[in-house]
Amino acid sequence: MGISCITRNTYSILSLHLILILIITPSSSSFTPTDIVTKETLNKLCSKSIIFNRRFCIKWLTADHNKTTSMNIHGLMELAVEKSQTFGQENLELMNVFAKISDDDKQFKNACVECVKGYGTAIKELEGAKEFLRNSSFQQAFYAASKAVDYAYVCKDQFEGPSNEPPFVLNRSVKFITMCQIARFFTTLFI
Repeated sequence: MGISCITRNTYSILSLHLILILIITPSSSSFTPTDIVTKETLNKLCSKSIIFNRRFCIKWLTADHNKTTSMNIHGLMELAVEKSQTFGQENLELMNVFAKISDDDKQFKNACVECVKGYGTAIKELEGAKEFLRNSSFQQAFYAASKAVDYAYVCKDQFEGPSNEPPFVLNRSVKFITMCQIARFFTTLFI
């Protein structure tokens, strides 16, 4: 029995993600999972990747400042995944509501249904990443977080170009993608 095209493409995309992350990410050997997060540490971590906005990363992860600066880097990695998952769940629930109330606009309804599917899969992958992080399986956490990023794009793709959805739908989708990218980046710290 052969490997399906979708399976081959998924592994190709994941391999490409890993190569790109390792190329564009400077070595993080100066950090250990047990290092306590400080403002300086968070600033360094949020400045390392070119994929996301440093200011957003810091603001997002310090929303509960006392919690963030009292944990270690391993805990921060888990926090990033958990916060991404929570926001993704909120998006999924919102799109579910839109899908139910948009019977008059089939195109919008179908886009919402696709968002629900994409968010659902992304959330499951983030749950997997969280479990792998709990077991310090950083490579596996990276693969799961990479899949979450891929599925997070499903909703954004539905609403690119001219459409009649509320503007915040696309904005929330982009925000979720950014959160997933940050979570994925953090999973590379100890690979």
